[in-house]
Amino acid sequence: MFASANAQQAKPTPPTSPPAAVDDVDLEHAQSLIGRALFLRNFYAANELTFDAEGKVAGTPKTTDWTLSGMDVLKAERRAPGRIELEGVRVAIRYNQDQHIFERHPQKDDKLTVQVADSNQPKAFDAALAKIFSTGIDPALQRSMPDFWVHYFTPAAPWPQDELTGKPIYNTAAAPLPASATPASPEKKVEPRPTNESERDHVKGTMQVRMVVDEQGAPKHVAVFLPIGYGLDERTVEAVKQWRFKPAVKDQKPVPAGVILNQGFDFVPPPHP
Repeated sequence: MFASANAQQAKPTPPTSPPAAVDDVDLEHAQSLIGRALFLRNFYAANELTFDAEGKVAGTPKTTDWTLSGMDVLKAERRAPGRIELEGVRVAIRYNQDQHIFERHPQKDDKLTVQVADSNQPKAFDAALAKIFSTGIDPALQRSMPDFWVHYFTPAAPWPQDELTGKPIYNTAAAPLPASATPASPEKKVEPRPTNESERDHVKGTMQVRMVVDEQGAPKHVAVFLPIGYGLDERTVEAVKQWRFKPAVKDQKPVPAGVILNQGFDFVPPPHP
């Protein structure tokens, strides 16, 4: 039976439009970090880090040398309302002594995640990211480093007040030395330990530190002179601070003297089982 011609036809239902996308500005800002040369400003060694909306880290994670605190961000996602997670890998820094540049070496098996709280306030979120990360080796990152790195980047920077303040430092590198002078010579040595990253990547080479050996034969004002990276510079400084020397002598008196020390690293593979 056919419907009457006077019957009202049903109107077609218009297609439903997808809901309008909500701009997630904070997530976009986090994603803009992908591909940038980042460093954790506070040199954290942990591979899982959580920060509040002001960029303050949760807990008290251990720290490492800045040459092991790089990060390559590979992905940024919103894991939950009010929280964004950055996923990537840790990056080790190696100094290329031929080209005199710092090179980035991603540690692809060393996964790193950083969770950051956000309050949907883009300016505040950007400020938090700036507290967490440095893009490149910026001046603020340099100033936050230990003295032995600060004096590498800024050799003329003053040292903190100590027993050497105001004393002349004898330059035993001058040649020839007068007959009444002898340079400082090591009497006790401590070898630096390699880092896991340097062993994994078979890093080898020679770095230099400069220091002042005081009248008692103790190393002071130890600074990186020619770096190698991969945390080996920090390990060398830690070891050298435990050295003891026969102090330099001038006119039959011990005097503070400048010393430059070469420290070699040579990867030795483990023996076959």
